[in-house]
Amino acid sequence: MNLRRPTRREFLRLGAALALAPGVVLPAGAAADPSRIALVVGNDAYPGAPLGNAVNDAKAMAGLLERAGFGVDLRTNADRVTLFDATKRFAESAQRSEAKLVFFYYAGHGAQLDWRNYLLPVDAKVNTAADLPAQCLDLASLLTGLARAKGRTFVIVLDACRDNPFGGAFRPAQKGLSQFDAPPSSLLAFSTAPGSVAADAIGSGGQSGLYAEHLVRELGAPAIRLEDALKRVRLAVRIASKGAQVPWESTSLESDVFLFPAAKKLTEAEIEQALERELEAWNRVKGSKRADDWIAYLREYPSGRFAEIAQSRLAYFAARDEEARAPVQVAAAPVPPMAAVPAAVPAQLASPADAAPSAAPALAAPAAPPVTSLASADAGPRAPVQLVVAPGGDFPALMRPSPNPNSAGTYAIDRGYSVGDEVVYLQSDPVYGGPTRRLEWRITSVDLDADRVVINNGFIVLDSMGNPLAWDGATYEPRLQAIPAEVQVGKRWTTRFRFQRGVEGSDSYYDYVVVARERVKLPFGEVEAFRIDGEGFNNFGSRLTIRHWLVPGVNYSLRTDTIRYDGRSMRAQHSERREMVSCRQRIWRQA
Repeated sequence: MNLRRPTRREFLRLGAALALAPGVVLPAGAAADPSRIALVVGNDAYPGAPLGNAVNDAKAMAGLLERAGFGVDLRTNADRVTLFDATKRFAESAQRSEAKLVFFYYAGHGAQLDWRNYLLPVDAKVNTAADLPAQCLDLASLLTGLARAKGRTFVIVLDACRDNPFGGAFRPAQKGLSQFDAPPSSLLAFSTAPGSVAADAIGSGGQSGLYAEHLVRELGAPAIRLEDALKRVRLAVRIASKGAQVPWESTSLESDVFLFPAAKKLTEAEIEQALERELEAWNRVKGSKRADDWIAYLREYPSGRFAEIAQSRLAYFAARDEEARAPVQVAAAPVPPMAAVPAAVPAQLASPADAAPSAAPALAAPAAPPVTSLASADAGPRAPVQLVVAPGGDFPALMRPSPNPNSAGTYAIDRGYSVGDEVVYLQSDPVYGGPTRRLEWRITSVDLDADRVVINNGFIVLDSMGNPLAWDGATYEPRLQAIPAEVQVGKRWTTRFRFQRGVEGSDSYYDYVVVARERVKLPFGEVEAFRIDGEGFNNFGSRLTIRHWLVPGVNYSLRTDTIRYDGRSMRAQHSERREMVSCRQRIWRQA
């Protein structure tokens, strides 16, 4: 944890949803920077399943990287010997002391087998499953070679989602590529979601693939973070393909990457102006019920202070619009009545009741983000059922185990609130101890169009993701973005908001990251969940930490630990732990 008291400039900069990078924009044709190296491969000439754009896509990407100062090794229609030799030399180059940013781009056929991904040389003859590892490049071997180079940043882009790479000779059991969580200090980008395929789609110019066209355009913009550019690519490709192709990324980057850094640092006044522009954009869109408005916001602020909320709202309205267009065929199956939840709480933990403060199935609509689990080959939306969790009783697995040894999976937050849903927490002080309090929350109103979920007749007001809007008379403005639209290990986002209670208030900033998929012990048992850590500070110099465990599809965090420290002494000023004791949820889909 950074114990230093933040400066005013740092507070402004961290709250701004824009790129702030030192350096200058490299001009076209700039000399290669020895710290930047790239291998670019484009394969079209497959005898049994030729492609139309992979070579053009590779040449366009190579040109972009050269303009960004990379030393580029471009290989087209590479056979097995050429592909293996090029990747071996590339891994060796990455180990040179001057190499810092290492970029690999591949356009061509790819396939998965037993959770491993393979890139196909043009002379591969794959007739059986055994031919894949024997004749094709295992992505894991490339990553292993690169990992020997310590202290580097790696970017791996695979435009390898084409359907039917082997013609009629062989068909893998799983489609597309397998999900693979990014190794340390790296970013992986797939042209479509793991387990999915896309046609050799043509971009608007006719000379490039759909993904590559948008990738080159967005990466070529000056002063934009790599991750922001990829978010814009994902949105544009999904819209252009009418939902048939949704790019995917996994990242473990701990610092910002720019292909074309900003010409200069912004002044404090310029940062203030940027924050005001984003807030104005948010105020224009926050009450909108039109998917196009949310698309426009995300294009402008792909990693903004409200981007996760915007993704969720976009998914909701896109799904609603799609449902309105679809013909009604059969009546929806009734949801079974709710069973009573045992009120039992371990006697040694219970205390008098004291209310103290402290999404949707997969969408076909073109603008919605991916929402199905990508953890296993049979992953997909589950029919909603009732969830009842309580001490001393049996309860279902809240998440299916992931059979993929290389990934914890990607899941939409997928919360489904209903009037009458209930949750009971135990609240305690993990630092100083003291009495335990029992919190009982019941949903009394739900308005998804307005993005409002009311608990205990207004004591707490949440949005449909579970972010607090109001709590025991206090408000969070313009929005606290604590819950992501989708959960994936390595995912990062930020939030900046004002907490106001009467005439008193504070401005706070948090950095959040999904740290792990792990088991957590609770009063009703031990479950598998995603752990999210947040660190930040407020304008009084206090350091803020939050750690919570959640399961996609379950409406509330299972456990939340929050501590506020004095920014100088680092003594805990306030600490709180909430642990779920029981939960009753009328609509639940197992993750």
